[in-house]
Amino acid sequence: MKVNIKSAGAGDIPDIKSILSQYILETELVEDNINQFVVAETRDRIVGCACLDSSMGVVELRSIAVLPGWKNKGIGRRLFETLKQRAKSMADRIYVRTTARSFFEKIDFKVLDDSQKPVLWQDCADCDKLDVCKQVPMVLELR
Repeated sequence: MKVNIKSAGAGDIPDIKSILSQYILETELVEDNINQFVVAETRDRIVGCACLDSSMGVVELRSIAVLPGWKNKGIGRRLFETLKQRAKSMADRIYVRTTARSFFEKIDFKVLDDSQKPVLWQDCADCDKLDVCKQVPMVLELR
């Protein structure tokens, strides 16, 4: 089955939010960041999404998710590869905060020390749950 990776548009917002909500990922900023999203589409159905965000001073891969029935088919990797190409013109590295550490290790991200979260991300510095946060900070060097 052919899966196309394409830039997201306003019409994709409900599908993106639906996919993200299945993994309890943030959906509030999808509208504001829709031009930073890519989606995986097959037979006119969105089955995955990812966002490349640079609003916090670092280039961060966010909101990468694939519908459960479509996992382990290389879709997450293809979404990542598309955004990696975009990131190369923006920065020397991509960061991610994730609970899916093994996926990102497979695509060559390296784990950072937790102490880097409040240094790299202001929302982490301001978060009252930082000491119990399960998100692992990771980085991928692009050069």
